[in-house]
Amino acid sequence: MNHLDGYYNAVIGQGAYRRDPFSLYRFRPGRILTDQECSDLFTYNGIAQKVVTAPADEAVKRGFSLKDGDAELPESRAVQSVFQDLEGEERFSRALAWHRLYGGGAILLIADDGAKKLDEPLHEDRLKSIEKLCVYEAPDISTSDVFAYSDPADPRYGQPEYYNITGYFGGSFTVHESRLLLFRGDMIPSGQRRMRNNWGAKVYEKLYDDLTRYDASLALGLMALSRLSQGILKLDGLAAKLSYDGGEKEVMQRLQLLDMSRHLMNTIALDTTDEYDQKNIPISGVKDLLEEFQVALSAVTDIPVTVLFGRSPGGLNSTGKADFENYYNLVERIQRRTLRPQLSRLVALIGKCSDYHIRLPETYTLEFDPLWSPTEKEQAETKNTLAQAEKNRSDARVALVRAGALDANELRDKLEEEGEYKLDRTLDKDTGEAE
Repeated sequence: MNHLDGYYNAVIGQGAYRRDPFSLYRFRPGRILTDQECSDLFTYNGIAQKVVTAPADEAVKRGFSLKDGDAELPESRAVQSVFQDLEGEERFSRALAWHRLYGGGAILLIADDGAKKLDEPLHEDRLKSIEKLCVYEAPDISTSDVFAYSDPADPRYGQPEYYNITGYFGGSFTVHESRLLLFRGDMIPSGQRRMRNNWGAKVYEKLYDDLTRYDASLALGLMALSRLSQGILKLDGLAAKLSYDGGEKEVMQRLQLLDMSRHLMNTIALDTTDEYDQKNIPISGVKDLLEEFQVALSAVTDIPVTVLFGRSPGGLNSTGKADFENYYNLVERIQRRTLRPQLSRLVALIGKCSDYHIRLPETYTLEFDPLWSPTEKEQAETKNTLAQAEKNRSDARVALVRAGALDANELRDKLEEEGEYKLDRTLDKDTGEAE
């Protein structure tokens, strides 16, 4: 901070280097979490696990359809049936979860294409069926520059052609990239991605501090509850007892005896000169403070507190709809950027399998079913709003006819032009001849 007037704060030293406390603030980057740390958080912390799984489950649970324009393709149901037989919803949900947890993952396509080894390219022209989908985590998948495409004329130049995958029991095998549906993790600078073996960001890294603060707030809240009632004992001659050897032990024994009798017999025995009192500590602000930590964690994850913590929306007439709009925007981003490319490739391969007898057109779109399902009350309100709008339009048209701005035939022409009604125009000719 530069001051052209030469004045400085003499008390806190604002504007003076080394004395101004604000000049010492620096951004502290978070550390890269190890795979084991992420695994432990996911396994042993329920809120941390929900941060990973809730958006992944939401992205796939509504299903999808194949459309040509606004019309659903006849083959769409057959593709969805094969997808269900492959347990596609569970497999893709798990792959998205590892994508968020570890910064990446992959689905291995076990296909009947005539190949003898998994390190052969997928023979799409000889596909009979897809037998199984196997999901693997980023820590179990590795590659190197040696396995990259080396032909500069190949569009895939520099990208890995082979991956080594470690199985559940420790054995490893090599797979050609065409047999994998790869989930690369969230966006991250190229330098960081190279450090992570071409995997992306882990969702815990950006919210680790917030998650730690929330856990600490729960621990402190529990501590406050344990001290809700504080006992105060005035012992006659306490200072004198603590002044000689063995006095401290004597006092401790006395306190333990009083505490034991209070818990077991709900009775306290005191000397005539001793006094015992109990003070209740108010904790009215603890609940509000915990809720603020919940809101902070909800904000950084884009997951509403109703989903993350199972709480009802707060405030009068609050529905939490605005929070869910942010949440569904997050889920839709996951669907568009991460899920759709991999799911589209699987659908295209299903269409090439000879055993399924599914022939997909050259062009179609894969669309996810809406995330928001309106309630019966909302549907009724929508119908009422549309009906009221139609009534207002009808009243306006009648007013135009009564005012002489339009005659009956011109109004019918207008209605037919708008396409909302199918009109029988045979009466128009008879009306014209009669005139």
